[in-house]
Amino acid sequence: MQTPLQQFLRVLRYAYPYRARVILAIASLVLIAILNAVSIGSLQPIFDGLFAAEGGVAGISLPDPIRAVLGQRLVQLQTLLQAHRINILTFIGGALFLVFLAKGVLLYIQQLQLRYVAEGIQRDIRNSLYAHLHVLSLGFFTRRSTGEIMSRLNSDVESLGDASTELFRNALREPFNIIGLIVLLFLIKWQLALLSLLVLPVAILPIVKFGSKIRRRGTLVQEGRAELNTILQETISGVRIVKAFGMEEYERRRYRHASERVFKAVIRIVKVDALTSPVLEVLGSVGIVVAIWVGGYLVLSKSLTPGAFMAFLGALTSLYQPVKRISQINNNIQRGMAGAVRVFELMDLRSDLVERSDAVTLPRMQEGVRFHNVSFAYDPDRTVLHGISFGAKLGEIVAVVGSSGTGKSTMVNLIPRFYDPTEGLIAIDGVDITLATLSSLRAQMGIVTQETILFDDTIFNNIAYGQRDVDPGLVVEAARIANAEEFIQALPAQYETRIGERGVRLSGGEKQRIAIARAILKNPPILILDEATSALDAESERLVQEALDRLMQNRTTFVIAHRLSTVIRADKILVLDGGCCVEQGTHAELMAQGGVYCRLVTTQVFRLKTED
Repeated sequence: MQTPLQQFLRVLRYAYPYRARVILAIASLVLIAILNAVSIGSLQPIFDGLFAAEGGVAGISLPDPIRAVLGQRLVQLQTLLQAHRINILTFIGGALFLVFLAKGVLLYIQQLQLRYVAEGIQRDIRNSLYAHLHVLSLGFFTRRSTGEIMSRLNSDVESLGDASTELFRNALREPFNIIGLIVLLFLIKWQLALLSLLVLPVAILPIVKFGSKIRRRGTLVQEGRAELNTILQETISGVRIVKAFGMEEYERRRYRHASERVFKAVIRIVKVDALTSPVLEVLGSVGIVVAIWVGGYLVLSKSLTPGAFMAFLGALTSLYQPVKRISQINNNIQRGMAGAVRVFELMDLRSDLVERSDAVTLPRMQEGVRFHNVSFAYDPDRTVLHGISFGAKLGEIVAVVGSSGTGKSTMVNLIPRFYDPTEGLIAIDGVDITLATLSSLRAQMGIVTQETILFDDTIFNNIAYGQRDVDPGLVVEAARIANAEEFIQALPAQYETRIGERGVRLSGGEKQRIAIARAILKNPPILILDEATSALDAESERLVQEALDRLMQNRTTFVIAHRLSTVIRADKILVLDGGCCVEQGTHAELMAQGGVYCRLVTTQVFRLKTED
């Protein structure tokens, strides 16, 4: 677990590509701080030089070393000022206007550059996190809810972005203002400055204390928002089930309770945040009261001119404003850094699957796939597969059968390395698949599952998914082979039709045929069919099955099937029971044995249906 300082420095590292903009902004901030001090310091010559009594020789209040250097010329300067009061006043007014104009230009440059940096950091972190998600193994996504992942990518990154905005747009500016005003106070009267600023170190304590509280409570808020996202994602994606079971009120109540927890956590932050400004206001008033009493005494005792006193008070009151803003900025940064904790926690996760540095590119399969004593466990106490061994030659159809929960889908998911075996190995053409690059391994696979995954894009792009610069003619040919061409041609925009999220505008059979066309276009030597027709009506199943029959030609096909006709014509049937491969052989061989497979068939686990 990284410390808050380490996390903060980690955010700062994302600013390195924008260092030129940061340097330009800091230069602008330094000039703004100087101009702030100049504009406030100009009160002194106005009061001392212009409004002093005629013939007054008190002089302009300046630090003793400067007075010693100017000597008699200081009296001459004051005489000159009094002789041309109107002209000097006009000049000072014009000069102040130019000072404020310059401040405005510099402020624009500073805000533009630092906002660019803050937004760039947020974009880069979001892109890095999204890219990292694609590196993580399938096991990560089975352990985390979609809503939580989306919350980290959106809400937490946005929170971190708010922190970086505060840091680069505001936190850099206020320290320069504070330094400039403190320097001015010491130039006017360093003894009075020391007395007035004794309270300043005390003001740091509530800033640090309140910030740490907000950071801790901010984490609770982010976790609560992740829970809200999870409920939202589940109920929207499962809205049909919610309505079918009349659970609308239950879901509303569940969401309302989660929302109430977030609300209470936010209010706890608001209470601390709201307390910050009054506490600093009271502490700041102590320094101002001291300055008024001591400064007034010095003016009455002729140790300080009225002009210097007014400039000192102006600088001191201006000083406490950026100090208060610093506290609010710190609160905002700490609130945002709560999001950084969750973002970096996710970015620091490592995939369960590791590609070797010396991984080889696997050529297109020529011989077949072999399992050597393969076992797999999701958790140490949850072994799913035990000692699976078999071979599948190029062009063979391997049917995987068994009761629900026997590990059929888990077994086929090991072939593209969605998971790695806990024992044993899987080889393609004699090469251990863990020695191959993931890209070359998965290039060998075509997968069609019961739950068809399509994207909110055009039909053309869904079929061509994963293929670069594909020939449109090949896409059309793949659709024809997949029995999809007829319904595509009937659509108004045909291949350019957008199909909605998860293909919601298509029927189940149409979605499956698009998925089959996608696999046909990829032309893989290994095909995995995971109950690809189990949720279809009779006519859709017929069309899909015809497409699958074409797809399976000349490929090694692993089929998790519910149709007896598909199983019967398999070259090899693997029977899983309790995670073990208890039988393997052809349909005739297994029926003759009268074992588990025979029992599955006779008890109608399969749909007893011959080819149409």
